[in-house]
Amino acid sequence: MHTSLDDLALLLGEVALFRDLPGNAMTDIARSTEVMSLPKCRIVYAAGDYPRALYHVMSGHLKVSVSSPDGDEKVIEILSPRDIFGVAELFDDAPCVSAVETVTPVVLMAIGREGVLRAIEHDPGLSRRMLGAMARRQTSIEREIAAECFQSGTAKVVATLLRLAGPDVARGEPVVLELAIPKHVLAARLGFTPETLSRIFRELSDAGMIHVHGKQVTLTAAFIRCYGGVDSLSLRAGRPVGRPAGRPAAPWFERGDGAARAGRVQRI
Repeated sequence: MHTSLDDLALLLGEVALFRDLPGNAMTDIARSTEVMSLPKCRIVYAAGDYPRALYHVMSGHLKVSVSSPDGDEKVIEILSPRDIFGVAELFDDAPCVSAVETVTPVVLMAIGREGVLRAIEHDPGLSRRMLGAMARRQTSIEREIAAECFQSGTAKVVATLLRLAGPDVARGEPVVLELAIPKHVLAARLGFTPETLSRIFRELSDAGMIHVHGKQVTLTAAFIRCYGGVDSLSLRAGRPVGRPAGRPAAPWFERGDGAARAGRVQRI
């Protein structure tokens, strides 16, 4: 996708990592940047590839996955608009361990490795911001590993729905969530088969906790009463005790605007 140098500089200015770069540095890094429009199921980079850029998600969703020699895949992260990926890989000459693939049509901004390294020379503060981004990603992955080890399947789904709903849970009213990624990808991210995710959704639906209609999942008033005050440790232990209101969403969720039926629509 052709984008002018001035437009690329403006787009880079909207990315938190690069927002404070001086003008000449922004123009310089823009020369190493391109906007990519990709269809669903397109590989951005594969395991074994050498890193060439870091990427900013402008729209759409992607999955980060690792595969066994037998071809079994484990989805380790879902990327959403405003996420950045490929940061750590830029500082290592080793090949990538994971693969990144689009799960919906995606628009990415790819910032070339050499451009990023030159920008760091212009602004040492960029290094600190990149280290912060890597630290947040590491912390998020560690939380997900803990959930994988200790939470039951139903608790994982409930925790996912609570994170997606975010502070809207505190309103005490039903919340409508819209799944913008395929359910089989969400199931893979949670470590389930699609059949297991469907079974858990069905059980929650039969219990009056959620209503599922296509890609929309409504958290009912009963769900909010039962789980709206539950933290992840309580879910793990099966105890519905106090959870601070307004818990922030996990970084791989994107909350959308607009209202729908029983509450505001949230997108993943």
